Amino acid sequence: MHAILIAKDNSLVWSEVPDPVRKDGEVLLDIHAAALNRADLLQREGNYPPPPGWPEWMGLEVAGVVAEAGADSRWKAGDTVCALLGGGGYAEKVA
Repeated sequence: MHAILIAKDNSLVWSEVPDPVRKDGEVLLDIHAAALNRADLLQREGNYPPPPGWPEWMGLEVAGVVAEAGADSRWKAGDTVCALLGGGGYAEKVA
């Protein structure tokens, strides 16, 4: 999978990263769109680290399609969704 990472010179670089793995209580999304907000800009500057357990790359707001969900989830594969994340939205997928 690919995500947009922050290079040492603060440029944004389309990079290969590990695929996310869905945990219990999570869904796996195929991301179709991501937003840019103030927190993303602060994170790019190094002033807003992602919360523990979230990917290191930016992206707090996404829209996409559920690729995988648990059997007990109210979501199912194929549902279109938008989501507020702790990070990781500037990528092809997120859990």
